[in-house]
Parts: sequence; C-alpha cells; structure tokens
Amino acid sequence: MRSVTIPLAGLLVAFFVPGCSSEPSSPDTSELDAGGRETITPLDAGSITLTHGSQLTVSDVGPAGIGISSFTDVSGGTFTGTALSSWGALARTIGAEGETIDGFTFPQGTVVLQGANVTSLITVNSGWLVLRGCKGSLLLNHPSGNGGGAAALYSQMGSFNAAGAKDGRQPARTICHRCYFPNSGLENVYSNNVTITESWIAVAPGRSGDHVDGIQTWGGQSALNFSRNRLQWTGTWNSTQSGLIAMYSDGSQSGSEGYDRVTVQDNYFVIGSGGGIALHAPMGVPTTNMLVTGNRWAWSSDFDDPDYTPAIYRGSGTANYETGGNVWSNNRWADGPYANQFLRPDNSTGTTDY
Repeated sequence: MRSVTIPLAGLLVAFFVPGCSSEPSSPDTSELDAGGRETITPLDAGSITLTHGSQLTVSDVGPAGIGISSFTDVSGGTFTGTALSSWGALARTIGAEGETIDGFTFPQGTVVLQGANVTSLITVNSGWLVLRGCKGSLLLNHPSGNGGGAAALYSQMGSFNAAGAKDGRQPARTICHRCYFPNSGLENVYSNNVTITESWIAVAPGRSGDHVDGIQTWGGQSALNFSRNRLQWTGTWNSTQSGLIAMYSDGSQSGSEGYDRVTVQDNYFVIGSGGGIALHAPMGVPTTNMLVTGNRWAWSSDFDDPDYTPAIYRGSGTANYETGGNVWSNNRWADGPYANQFLRPDNSTGTTDY
C-alpha cells in the first residue's frame, strides 16, 4: 500500500480500518492490549503532541486545526459510495493504493470531501466517506455486512450518529477525530468499532422534554475507543442534560446487552453549572475488557460533598473492575479542594485508588 500522509497541525494516530491494508503506513503505533482493546501511542507529528483531553484548545480542533477558515456551501443527501454532484471539485476519490489521512488509512474508492459547509444531513448508506475540514452532520446507516464506514476529521459537526445492529445496521468503522461540536454531541452511536478521539464536545441544554448527551451508546457493543477528548456541559441545568459519556443499557444488539473491549482514557470532563452526569459507565449488563483510566474531572463551586457529585453515575449494577479484563485506575479530580484525589466507580472520592 502506498503511504500518503497529509501534513497537518496536529497529532497523527495510526489505526487499522477494515477493508484497508493491515500494515499501518504512518509512523505512529496502534496495537491491542491484553484485553483486546485498542491502545494508541501518540507521537509528535511536527507540531503538537497531545496526551490528554485537558490539553485541547478550540484552535486544535475542527477546520481551524488544519488552517481551514473559508468554506463553500454544498448540499447533503444520501451517499452511496460516490460523491454527490453538488460537491464538485471539493470532493476527490482515493485511488487503488489507498491513502493515509491524519493517521487513518482508507481504502480505494473512499470519497474525501474537504472545505465544505454541508447545509443538510449526509446519510451514508454504503461506501466510505471522509469529511475533512468541513462543517456538517453525518448519519452512518450502512446495512450489516456492507463493509463501508465514515470518518469526520478536523470538522465542525452539528451531529454525528451511527446506527447499530438492533436496526440491521453496522458500519465497518466509525471515526471522529479532532472534531469540534460547539452545541451538541454524538447522540446515537450504536455500532461497533467506534473511535472518538481528541475532540471538543460541548453540549448545550436541550428543549423541554429533550434528553441530551455527549457520547451516547445503546449497549450490546464492542471495540469502542473514547480517548483524549474534552467533554463539557454549556449553559445551566434545565433537566435535559444526561451524560457526557453515557453508556446505557437500553437493550440487546446481536444477542448481547453488554459491552466488550472498551477504552475510556485520558478524557477531560467539565460539568460546571450544566449539572448533568459526566461519566455513565455500563450498569447491570455484562462488561468485559473495559479500561477506564487517566480521566480527569474539573471541580465546580456548585459541588459540595465529594462523594455525591455528578462526576460518575451512581447506581446498582456497577461493573466489577477487578475481573473480566476490566481496569479502573488513575481517575482523579483535576483541581479544586480535592485536586489529584481519586474518583472511584461508585462516585466516591478518596486518597487511594480503586
């Protein structure tokens, strides 16, 4: 496979994308740990080395992160493997040797759309689509076994959703890297093989009756990687805010209700006056090979008792992080009166780790 690495103002991270070469062509490293979870070693790509979500600024994410500040309006619609006619010269198609973009390797036939302001939702029904340096919204709606997927790289997103097996859908891969969500999150990420990294996800209050989240999953999922993101509530509490990372147990997909091979690592949670939960880990369902480590929470003056904050959802059925390949370690308050003290799965704070 030919390596085509595009220079950018940010970190390159190498992944294997189904349908592509199994030999990553960027200089970075990606491998599986003993629990089968994807591990990433961030390397300096010549500008910024990012090791934690707390280091993100808005200039590192979205189109600004790669120096794109002007856009051409194009329409969205249904994508089935070829560029929509209205995209014109803003779209190109990757050739026979594949291509590595921002550290992710994509196969022949992938359509790359760059520098566009997409004025309506793009529903991806088949094939591979990459939004890079765009503004827009995506729904990954590939039928199970289709083999296609999609990525948003350095884009400003209005919404980003991926349908799951419960609806007969399963994208081969869902990738969101260095994206900027100024008012919303990834509300319905129900598929397997999801990577959400180094993104700024700011969730505004919803309207009456809404239920808003930063990253929302359904259950019955595997191979999820949520790492080095900044997730925050904006505005004040109005009863609509739920979870910044909300891993729910809403039912079965492909015969499973639980979670396997999940990484929640080095994220930065800012609850503030938004009041919703920061991390809702899986509850009451089988959970295996789940790594929760290195995450940090910003203290708020609205908090009182450190054992009863919105940092972590407290309820029955918390996973056992001492069995099944699960790990909970080094999750702490970033600042405030309990700076550097540990947060545990039951939402308690203490000077010793779980």
